[in-house]
Amino acid sequence: MKNNQPVSTEKVYFWNLLGNLAFAGSSVLFTLIVTRMTSPMEADSFSLAYGIAAILVVVGMFQVRSYQGTDVLFRHSFTSYSIARCLSLLLMMAIFFPYLFVSGIDLHESSKIAIIGLYVLFRMCEAISDLFQGLFQRHERLDIAGKSMTIRYSFSTILLLAFLLITKSLTQSLLYLVVLNFIFVFCYDYVKSKEFETIDFSVKNLKRDLFDAITILKNCIPLFISGFLLAYIFNEPRIAIDSEIRLGHFIAGTQRDFNILFMPVFFMSLFILILRPLTTQLAILWKNKELKKFDAIIAKMFVIVLGVGLVLTVLAYLIGTPILSLVFGLPLNQHSTTLAILVFSGILYSIGIVFGDIMTVIRKQTYLLPVYLFMFIASKLTNNDLVQKMGLLGASLSFFIVMSVYFSGSLLAYFIARKIERKDYAH
Repeated sequence: MKNNQPVSTEKVYFWNLLGNLAFAGSSVLFTLIVTRMTSPMEADSFSLAYGIAAILVVVGMFQVRSYQGTDVLFRHSFTSYSIARCLSLLLMMAIFFPYLFVSGIDLHESSKIAIIGLYVLFRMCEAISDLFQGLFQRHERLDIAGKSMTIRYSFSTILLLAFLLITKSLTQSLLYLVVLNFIFVFCYDYVKSKEFETIDFSVKNLKRDLFDAITILKNCIPLFISGFLLAYIFNEPRIAIDSEIRLGHFIAGTQRDFNILFMPVFFMSLFILILRPLTTQLAILWKNKELKKFDAIIAKMFVIVLGVGLVLTVLAYLIGTPILSLVFGLPLNQHSTTLAILVFSGILYSIGIVFGDIMTVIRKQTYLLPVYLFMFIASKLTNNDLVQKMGLLGASLSFFIVMSVYFSGSLLAYFIARKIERKDYAH
């Protein structure tokens, strides 16, 4: 079967699920491997790198994926999307050191900076791969994207372990991993993409495509602002914890412990990635004005995320920390309340993300900007103070407050947008 031919929905969902499981699993296993095989100080640096890379990769992707994947009318060429990605990647690299400086990271700690820089490059590979995955999604072939993710993240996990065993150096291991990931993205994602559309950087069309790329980025500015603020808010506790460690208020390993406790929140967001194929369907239903089917899918997504999330919250409180303690070889049982709060906050985050994607489908993403502004304010008002006074429990409470704002604000923005849309249809 040619790659540009349609495949069954079951196959698309299977590979999308497997790819996102590999993605989520690699994050947990990376943390596990680094925790088990390096010092508490290196593990803290890696945990900090994890959060910083999550922010900078948002700059690299510029949140174009949702826009690209739901561009079912093919308003923009793949060349334009490619140029847009090149521009956002340049921006990602340009703000690396300024962001570290503004965040209060000590730039003289060369080992920490090297670990952060290399992990940022690893996530940059993800931003490049995401461009091609958006192309596959637009052609309803997310199964190819899923295969790419499955192979890349599975082998990355195995290779990180192997490199650490051989070199005994986290910096060297990450360097080798980055090189191999760049090679894979070129040999797999880029090669597969040519079966659908080709990138044409010819001088004849370059000016037109550049203007089109800038238009894409302009259209995605609300999505970028929202995504950047979300990632920034997610990383705020890590910055506060790093500051407390440097001041001697927290012991080495505190950053590592928080990263481990935060892992289930990351898995909550996995549900959204699994449901990603539905966004293209929603875009088609919206275009065809099949609003009953559109609303039915949204209701189904809401119930699934909420139901599964509530079960996971109870399980996290009852057995979460003993399992994490056993897996990571660390005493985490005293953090059961912290873990439960983080997992429940993850439910609120996931539902907010669902409605964020829906707002993109109906092209009303600007309605969410006030929500993200209120989230940012809530984070600034609560994070540092609660972390200083209550440690990791304070970090989880701050995150819960911010995610409550996100959940309620996203729902309100969606209902306002739909109410306005109904009035437009009435006229």
